[in-house]
Amino acid sequence: MQNDHLPSDQKFLQSWMFCLSLFFISLFHVPLRAQQDADTSFPESYTLEALMDTLSLRFNLDFAWDAGVVNTDSVIKVALPDGPDRRWIRALFEKEGVEVSFMGNQVIIGKSQGQLPKSHVRTVTGTVVGAASDEPLAMVNVGVEGEPVGTTTNDLGQFSLKMPDAFVGKRMSFSYLGYVNSHMVIPAVDTTVVIRMKDYTVRLPEVQVHYRDPNQIVRAVRSSVEANYPSQRYLMTAFFRETIQQDDQFVDVSEAVIEILKPSYEARYDTERVRFVKGRKGMKTREMDVVQFKLVGGPYHFSQLDVMRQGDFLPNDKGQSAYKYTFDGVDIVYDRLVYRIGFRPYTDSGALFYEGEMRIEAESMALVSIDFQLTPASIRRSRSYLIKRDARRFKTRPFYAKYKVEYRPWKNGWVLSKVRGEVSLRVHDRSKRERSVFDTVSEMLVTDFSVVEQRHAIPWSETFRSDYVLSEHLGEFDPDFWEYYNVIQPDEALEKVLNR
Repeated sequence: MQNDHLPSDQKFLQSWMFCLSLFFISLFHVPLRAQQDADTSFPESYTLEALMDTLSLRFNLDFAWDAGVVNTDSVIKVALPDGPDRRWIRALFEKEGVEVSFMGNQVIIGKSQGQLPKSHVRTVTGTVVGAASDEPLAMVNVGVEGEPVGTTTNDLGQFSLKMPDAFVGKRMSFSYLGYVNSHMVIPAVDTTVVIRMKDYTVRLPEVQVHYRDPNQIVRAVRSSVEANYPSQRYLMTAFFRETIQQDDQFVDVSEAVIEILKPSYEARYDTERVRFVKGRKGMKTREMDVVQFKLVGGPYHFSQLDVMRQGDFLPNDKGQSAYKYTFDGVDIVYDRLVYRIGFRPYTDSGALFYEGEMRIEAESMALVSIDFQLTPASIRRSRSYLIKRDARRFKTRPFYAKYKVEYRPWKNGWVLSKVRGEVSLRVHDRSKRERSVFDTVSEMLVTDFSVVEQRHAIPWSETFRSDYVLSEHLGEFDPDFWEYYNVIQPDEALEKVLNR
């Protein structure tokens, strides 16, 4: 088999190898008071988008805004100030329900989250456990039927889902691989529940399992992309978390809300754009030892790790692939029969390769989830891809890299739901003759999404860049903002390190 598919895998590699980072996201939020307008003796007409572009060029400002509260096509007549006058900018853009904040030379225009009355939000918290064992279930999908909101359980099976009071009376759903979906009606008051999910072990024997040609299945997945995934552009809100452990102790936790403009799956060559909304940084359980190496990454790369848009691990348009496939049986996901297709490289030399398993819905041939990790030979070759730079004093070697991507059903297709990555490294301090193990975990959970018009865009001036060092922008915790966003609940270990 020819390795004609390698260029796509290399593109995929560049995304995946950069997605785990020792740098985390946050935003320094500085509230200001509105004051008088600037001089308007020579006003000119601008669209809001043109005005922000003009201010960006003239005063070296970056504008970030919520498309739901700023109509960039609206026309305004103003005279430009002599300098980057924050009072003038705030008076221009701020109105009821909208606030303007500043971080250095960045201007952020968004909803006044802290002003929302609590009566408009319903919160269901609880724990999901296996009915037979009573053990907590981690990474259970939690959502509302027919609505684009959701969250997931943490390592202790805990969740908290916030939603508008208009959702009262609708059904919440709980889904997990190998378990029967569970449901509950959303109550009119905040509620704490325990959800017990039954597994499928008694039902699987009833399914007649016939061997299927795995090559035929993966080719069908490739040809069915446009039928199974959105043909429109989506604006997604996602919760992003990164943690670092050094020698089994948490030393850093960072979390953020981001927005992702997701192109149509028909537009393969368009790329995702990511906009930062707000972040928070946890307190450390102990000081991290000074280790002079860096991994590049963050939400910019993580948001692009959409296997179905990239086409990775699947045959190319000519039906050729660098991977060989195996039929590993069936399972149940979202109450649907799925095929389990294993994959591993034909050859494991030269480039980096992965091995893992896909779960593909039997009826639609849609990829539902994929688990994969670097092969043993590839992990030994991965240092130059994972490590941006380190000091001569340290010897840094990765020894583990594993990833998971999940999709969830939406209308007649599927949308990206979760991405998780884990990378572990051994660090040898030659001077002190000391060794440490660093474990990094990154998770991205899509909590809300909506279809947007073709002209909707996130300007380059406010888009995350591949070389953006996120650790330089960590700020203070804003409890009013976070009160209204769905996030992954911290487990007991993380509870100690988060700055609540």
